[in-house]
Amino acid sequence: MKVALEAVASRDSRIPEAFRLTPEFIARYPPGSDVRDAAAESGLMTPEELDITRLDQDSVSILARMKSKELTAVQVATAFAKRAAIAHQLLFCLTDFFFEEALARAKELDEFYSTTGRLVGPLHGLPVGVKDHIHLTGHKSTAGFVADLLEPPAQQNSFITQILYDAGAVFYVKTNLPQCIMHLETYSFWGQVLNPLNTALTPGGSSGGCSALVAFGGAPMSIGSDIGGSLRSPANACGLWTLKASTLRVPKGAAHTAQPGADSIASTLGPQARSLRDIELFFSVVLGSEPWLKEHSILRIPWDIPVSPTWSGSNGRIRVGVMWHDEIVMPQPPIGRALKALVDVLKEQPGFEVMDYKPYKHLEAGALVHELYFVDGGEYVRARAASTGEPVLPLTEWVLTLPSVKKHTIHELWEMNRRREALRAEYLQHFNSQCVDVVLCPAGAGPAPALGTCKYWGYTNIWNFVDYPAAVFPTGLYSDPSTDLQDAAPRTYMSEADKQNYENYVPETFIGTPLCLQLVSRRFADEIVVKVLQEISTVLPLR
Repeated sequence: MKVALEAVASRDSRIPEAFRLTPEFIARYPPGSDVRDAAAESGLMTPEELDITRLDQDSVSILARMKSKELTAVQVATAFAKRAAIAHQLLFCLTDFFFEEALARAKELDEFYSTTGRLVGPLHGLPVGVKDHIHLTGHKSTAGFVADLLEPPAQQNSFITQILYDAGAVFYVKTNLPQCIMHLETYSFWGQVLNPLNTALTPGGSSGGCSALVAFGGAPMSIGSDIGGSLRSPANACGLWTLKASTLRVPKGAAHTAQPGADSIASTLGPQARSLRDIELFFSVVLGSEPWLKEHSILRIPWDIPVSPTWSGSNGRIRVGVMWHDEIVMPQPPIGRALKALVDVLKEQPGFEVMDYKPYKHLEAGALVHELYFVDGGEYVRARAASTGEPVLPLTEWVLTLPSVKKHTIHELWEMNRRREALRAEYLQHFNSQCVDVVLCPAGAGPAPALGTCKYWGYTNIWNFVDYPAAVFPTGLYSDPSTDLQDAAPRTYMSEADKQNYENYVPETFIGTPLCLQLVSRRFADEIVVKVLQEISTVLPLR
């Protein structure tokens, strides 16, 4: 494991001395701490830098301040790089840090704006974090395996990072991800990422380095990926906004993968952000670049939020179907409270019609999707780890040993793909029969889980299975142990996972964690999800 130790030491050595915390300062934040104020308390950041990186600043507002020349790209890059360095020393959220490269890029952008009076593009000067497996020229990429470090640095950007770069983005960090990119937590040889709101909890996964960075204030936006909840689990854990788009809309070429060629369930790339308008910004920029001309698999579907959609409800109202649970796992009390609170508010709004939504074969789909994740029974993942003597981590071992995960012949794979398509067709028929425009549901079985305990993917990977767009958004509510009591009366569990989720809920563990929800619609109705979220946002944050 010498190569891993050297990589970690090299990463940490690239943090400038002026950006470093003392061991005594770090010790002030024991497990369970909310560390978001550490940037101000450290004394490393100027008042101006703290203002630039305020948690109520989103990408749109930062870009506006640079456009008006209130701020320069150098000022913004310096402030976020410094705050990202502080975040990493407390949360282990980074795999790479390249401040000098970012500073050179920011200086070029400032010079261009000064001499031409024009912005390079709509993201001119915006610092953007990048999940480690996504390629950046000259930087190594990993899928959370030590063996990936033996490969050379990327020779070119991924399509997505090139689009963002051409639009003016400034890259300065790469973010941590779990071993094989297949946990809803974030733990690899790079370290275990912690939640900045409560360091005894996970920031989610597999894009947990992204979410920890953004939630701490170390980035206004960070780019991650999602194949089973890897954008939505972190947003749920850290109180952020995200949209897992339908696949074949966002380019993902030239990125490292944990299982090359395994595409029975497709992944997609997307943003972790602080606002809905930042989500819109990301997709308008990426799809405005006509990515179907750059990546052969991308469908020609321009980003176009409808002005006046035809809704399914009576008198032209938005019909929202509420999925209170998935008939497998009952959400923990804080999530149930948040869902009921939003439903109660929406029922009072004249533009909404709210009804219950009944799930359909989620148990069957959940088993099949895990089977399709690892059609070789996990053989490649184990071999990749074994090639350098890297241990298989507990959550990797767990996901590889689920009952549905086994090695298949090619004919068995064909049969699984046939079952997948048949169940997808059934699901669409079921969705249509409910006559809803969107489904409102939990984004997870609870708020941010305690480290090492996140083992239920069903509230997110069902939507990967059917390939429906799904957004996660903060309600404005937080866990409260005085309100969110564990059920006193015994109940019949719907599954073993339901029993485990019940037993994992200790109200005091989750104090102060943000409560998020998920909004879903049919495949390629991504803009409909955003349109409905715009309407829901008028009643947020809930109090």
